[in-house]
Amino acid sequence: MDARCLIAWAVALIPLSPVGVLAEPTVRVAPTEPSKADAERLTYNNKMALIGVLREGARQRAVAEGDLQTLCLVLGIGLDVTERYLAQVPGNEALISRRNLMALDLETCRKGLEAGTSSTQSPP
Repeated sequence: MDARCLIAWAVALIPLSPVGVLAEPTVRVAPTEPSKADAERLTYNNKMALIGVLREGARQRAVAEGDLQTLCLVLGIGLDVTERYLAQVPGNEALISRRNLMALDLETCRKGLEAGTSSTQSPP
């Protein structure tokens, strides 16, 4: 059976109402509730998506205005969210790796913040 015949056969199976529009399906599938683990992962992903937008804005501001404090704050929040989620799903190697990279980013940001603070202080 070639592709055109297969498509025609599949279209013929779609029920039509008498006026030629798609009829209501006869079998209804109840929406399933996501599992707790799926819901927690979805919540984590949503939080990290929002933090990603904030992080990018803070990064641009740090480059343009030298505001490392805001960038460090956003990086710290992202790390905290990841650590809290990791506590719920221990042993997730990909998440552990992500957490470690986030900690390095935060440490680098803090060092830059400390270096900037010490260079702007006036000598005694």
